[in-house]
Formats: sequence, C-alpha cells, structure tokens
Amino acid sequence: MRVAIIGAGATGCAAARFLAKSGHEVDVYEQYTLGHDKGSSHGTSRIIRRTYPDPYYVQLMAEAYPLWHELQAEAGAELYKETGFLIFGTPNHPWMRDAKKSLLENHVAFWEMGSIDATRKFGGIHLEPDEVAIFQPEAGILLADKVLESQVQIARTHGTHFLENTRANIDETGRIAGERYDAITICAGPWIGDFVNVGLKTHLQTFAYFEAPVGEVPPWVEASDELFYGFPNYGRGFKIGRHRYGPAIDPKQDRSLDKEAIQQISECARFRLGAKDDPSETYSCIYTVEENEDFRIGKLDFDVPVFFVSACSGHGFKFTIWFGKLICDMIEGTKNPQEYPKFYVEQ
Repeated sequence: MRVAIIGAGATGCAAARFLAKSGHEVDVYEQYTLGHDKGSSHGTSRIIRRTYPDPYYVQLMAEAYPLWHELQAEAGAELYKETGFLIFGTPNHPWMRDAKKSLLENHVAFWEMGSIDATRKFGGIHLEPDEVAIFQPEAGILLADKVLESQVQIARTHGTHFLENTRANIDETGRIAGERYDAITICAGPWIGDFVNVGLKTHLQTFAYFEAPVGEVPPWVEASDELFYGFPNYGRGFKIGRHRYGPAIDPKQDRSLDKEAIQQISECARFRLGAKDDPSETYSCIYTVEENEDFRIGKLDFDVPVFFVSACSGHGFKFTIWFGKLICDMIEGTKNPQEYPKFYVEQ
C-alpha cells in the first residue's frame, strides 16, 4: 500500500518505521525540518514509567515496553536508560493513592518508603516529614532526540521518504498535493486542529535546568497541585518542569517563556534539590491537551481511509511507539480505532 503520514514527530516517525518494515511505500510530510523545536517531540529526554493513577495506562505501558526494547536493539544504540522512577507526596494525595492502587492491581513491583529513607537512598532529595515515596524500578528515561533519529534512520532504510518543509493538505478526495494514497494518517501534534476537531487545546509549558548539590536522583514526580517533575543530572544540570498547564497558545505563534512558571520551578528546585542559583537554561514547549488527559484516535470519512492520532496531554511520548504500531495495524485492517473507546472520537 502507498501510505502518507502527516507529521514527523515521535508518533509519525514510529508509524513510518512500522509501516515501512511491513513493506508499505511511505511518505512523511513535515511542515518544518526533522527534529524541529516548534512542537512537542523535541529535546533530549522524556520519562518512561509504569506508575500511573489510571490503571488503563499501567496496562498499556506493559504493551509499550517490549516495543521500546525492540527499537533499541534494532537501532544498536542506547535509547532507554533504566533508572527507576520516584513519586512522593502525602499518602492521601489522589495521585499517590491512585498510583499505588494501580500498581497493586496490575501486580507491578514497587517499594514504598518514608521521607528519611527516601532522602538517604536518592541522593539527598528533600521530602517533608509527612511525605512518603514510591519507587518503581522498571522505569527511566527515553533519549527523545535519539529516539526520533533512530526511527527516521530505520524508516529510511526501508524506503520511507521524508518530505521536509512541506505542508500537507488533504483534499475532498483524500489526495495530498494531487498524490493519491491508499491510506493517510494524521499525526500533527499541536496542529491536529487544522485537520480535525477533537476538542484539543494547546498550552505553553516551561522547564529549566539547575545545578544542585544532591547526588543520584532518579526521574521523579511530586504529587501536588502543580505536579512538578524532574530528571537526573547528565552533565547539564537537573531538569525540572511543571505539569500544570501554562497559558493557552496558538502553535503557529512565537513562544516566549512563562516567567511565573520559571519562578515556581525555581522554588521547587531550591526546596527539593537545594539549588542555590537561578536556572542555567530555560526552555518552552507545547502541550496538546485533552480535558481528561487522555489521547485521541479516530477515522475520517474520505474516499480512502484517513486516521488521526494524538498521543498528547503532556504524557504521550512514552506511548508513541505503541501508537506507531497501532497505526500500522489500523491501516492493515487488523485493528479498529473503535476498539479503544477511551481514546476513540466519532467523526
């Protein structure tokens, strides 16, 4: 089959790899250059974890992990650092309570400890006396930029064409720039609203790097209203961000830093890691957000099958390889988007 993919972010590149390896002729349309920083897939790192308040995502990650290991083996490069994952907060916080329940229900191994033990074990990170921690060892960091590079390289090896600086528009017959395809998939990230109305909003997010005197701290999430998160120091400082949504933004407009978010992130860095100075680097990105923080999939009514996928809401990168496989299965007819009612949107 001849297949078009719109968007060369993490999901689109994963789909290209699976489809090309299955013998399909694949064109990937990217309105910017590969690896650009205007969307949600750029940067050096993303957290991969099985710890989720919603048991559905715990189960889904059980399917995603083998796919990541397969990609790493095929790429012949380190794409996943297994460091474990730490969450902490008061025991009655919904994120802590529900995450523990989900891990237990799915028989996922974890350790629970008090604040003193957590501080001693994890590099001196600060917890309050009434806080507890959960450590899940089957977790770590995906090297995001290397993941994208590997997916592109493998897809190209199997014949995929990446059309950079080429904006795709689907006409009423299901053609792109006059080209006929047997199937099309829209993986446009923050620009998905240009193609289909699925009720997603885009928000400006901010993160920063800090120097701090703590030791080896795994990726972590603070169970609080802000849901601060952090990454280990791999030479450029400790990366810290805030999951709470920033101001609404049009993905087409230039982005500026959210000064309020930087201030709050800096306060977290000082409180949790003992950072003494202002951040050494600050960055922004875009969250594409669904009201319940779920993902979106569906099918459009054209002369050819046109699917759409949004691995979004600020926690989608770890699932992009799963979505890449799902896209391949949907195009080949072995899966139907309606099989996933949590994500499916009728059009």
